[in-house]
Amino acid sequence: MKTSGIAAFVGAFLTVANAFAAAGTATTFTLSPADTTTFKAWVTAQKPATVAVPAGFNVAVGQALPANITLIDIPATANVASVTKYKYVMLGDKIILVDPADRKIIYIVG
Repeated sequence: MKTSGIAAFVGAFLTVANAFAAAGTATTFTLSPADTTTFKAWVTAQKPATVAVPAGFNVAVGQALPANITLIDIPATANVASVTKYKYVMLGDKIILVDPADRKIIYIVG
């Protein structure tokens, strides 16, 4: 009887642990080559101001941008539906796609 109780507890614990692990799993954002080309052309046509990379800041996916960097909206007219919920900034010579919820870089268009 004790064994089945322990087994049930362990099974429930592992189920909860797996649920938490799955919730913390990040998905990788990607753009097809055609969407990358379309998005890059759209951004170039907008002629956004280029922001200098802050001293000591590592431009990499997963890094949160400093609060003093202004993010730019991406409207449907960019013709790449998968990016319209994000924002972007020209950081140095790169187009940086950012999740506005946490300001983390999700994609870099070089």
